[in-house]
Parts: sequence; structure tokens; C-alpha cells
Amino acid sequence: MSGPPHIKSFKKETIDSKRTHKALDREIKAIKIRLSAVEAQIQELEARQQEIGLALADPDLYRDGQKAREIAQSRKETEERVAWLMKEWEELSLRLSTVAGEER
Repeated sequence: MSGPPHIKSFKKETIDSKRTHKALDREIKAIKIRLSAVEAQIQELEARQQEIGLALADPDLYRDGQKAREIAQSRKETEERVAWLMKEWEELSLRLSTVAGEER
């Protein structure tokens, strides 16, 4: 580049700013995609929790002890998975707020 030093510096800062902006845009997009996937998984698991709750409310279920234990175990695993996903959702949401704030 030719020209006065202050012009060269300005051009470099502008290029660096554009690169940084593009990187932030990519990161925001990636976070939003993951957030959407996590939200969909949470919805699926919450629907599964409702199904399990209905099954556990059926007195006939308890005639088959093995099946009752399996469904109770499934409930426990589903609850744990939802809790883990909720934590991930919170972390992603916080990250998105941070990154979006950097973009401004």
C-alpha cells in the first residue's frame, strides 16, 4: 500500500474489523444453530416425559414389575438428559449474548 502512514493504518484497521465482524457472524450463526437443536431435543424429551408420566400413572403397569422398573429408569434417564440440555441451553444463550455484544 502506498500513501501516508495514517491512511495505511486506517485501511488495515478496516480490513481487520471486517474479518473480525465476519468471524463473529459465523460464531453467532453456529451458536443459533446449536441452540435450535438443543431446544428441539428438549421439546422431544419433555413430550417423552409426559408419555412416561402417563404410563407410570397406570395402575396396570405395576403388575409387571420389570416393565415398571424399566419405565421408571427411562424417566430418570430422560430427566437427567433434560437437565443436561437445559444447562447447555443456558451456556449457549449466555455465549450468544456475549458474542452478540462484541459485535456491536
